[in-house]
This record gives sequence, structure tokens and C-alpha cells, in this order.
Amino acid sequence: MVAREVVFGIDPIERKVSLFAVGLAMVISILFGINWVGKAAWASSQKFVKGKACPAAFPDHVKEFCALVNAQSHWATQFLFVFVIGLVILFFALRRKRAGVACFACFLGIALGLYGVVFLFLGVWLIVRAFRLQRYGEASWTASNKVAREMAQARKEGRDPAPKASATKAPLATPGPVSPPSASKRYTPKQKPRKR
Repeated sequence: MVAREVVFGIDPIERKVSLFAVGLAMVISILFGINWVGKAAWASSQKFVKGKACPAAFPDHVKEFCALVNAQSHWATQFLFVFVIGLVILFFALRRKRAGVACFACFLGIALGLYGVVFLFLGVWLIVRAFRLQRYGEASWTASNKVAREMAQARKEGRDPAPKASATKAPLATPGPVSPPSASKRYTPKQKPRKR
């Protein structure tokens, strides 16, 4: 159908979207870096109730939430993680490698939770487009649907459901009878003549 390089590479649209995601990752990492340098508290989603203690992981309370006031290590870890993964996605986007961009974008999306939905969508979008390229020869939604309908119609009529991209190739010649391989001079031991 489509060359392997096309399936594993990314086209200009996918590259632009990937580079936009890298920029977004850098902005998120800068926000984490600002919180790290500014010594911001690491807040939990658990509300502080008077008379009850906060959990051990968040011993202090900031406003109405339990929090960890001295949380520079948490912000530093978040900053470095997002920054490094953003650089890895940038590396694969510049080298036009679909698998690297898709895997690390999904990885970053899962790690960031709600903030990483954009990265998760990017990774899944690249994987789906690779599937469409491999199966139908087209990455776009409309073109792959058209090819899928043609393949279904061909199956219904009893024809070979191969897409048109592979149908343009010349049919392979049917192989004739195959002769057995000749004996190798190097590996086949010499046979002694038969005694009568």
C-alpha cells in the first residue's frame, strides 16, 4: 500500500501540530518553574476542616485546602519532567518520526492528567492517522472513508478488496516448478562411489 517511511514519518501538518504541542509543553514547564522558583505551596484537592488534621502528605493548610508549604522538590520534578519530555517530542518532530512523537505525547498526556489532554489527543491522533495510512493508503478522514467504502463494495461483489494503491502494481507472475537446490561444494560432504 504505502511505503514504510510514509507510515513512520510525519507530514507537514502533523509536524506543525507536534511543534505547537512542544511549545505548549514548554509553556507548562515554565509555569511549573515559576512555581518552583517562587516557592509556591503544593495544594491538594482536600478541603481543610476545622478540628480535623490534614493527611500526612499535606500537613499544612493554605486558605481552605490542605497543602504542603515547603514543596520545591515537587515543583522541580514537574518542571524537569515536562521540560525533558517536551525536548524529546521536539527531537522526534524535527526528525519526522511518528512513533516517537506519538508515544511521548501520550506519555506526557497521561502524566499531566487533566492538563495533558491536548498531548494525549495528539498522540492518539498520530496513531490513528498511521493506522489509516497503513490500511487504506490515505491519512485524511474523508479519503480513508472513501477507500473503505470501495473495499467494502468490492468484498460485497466478490472481488479482491485491495485498495487502488496496490491495484496499480503489475500482477506478479505465477511461479513455475521449483527445482531443488544444488549441492554446495563447501558444505556437502563428498560421496564415496558405490560398490557393486
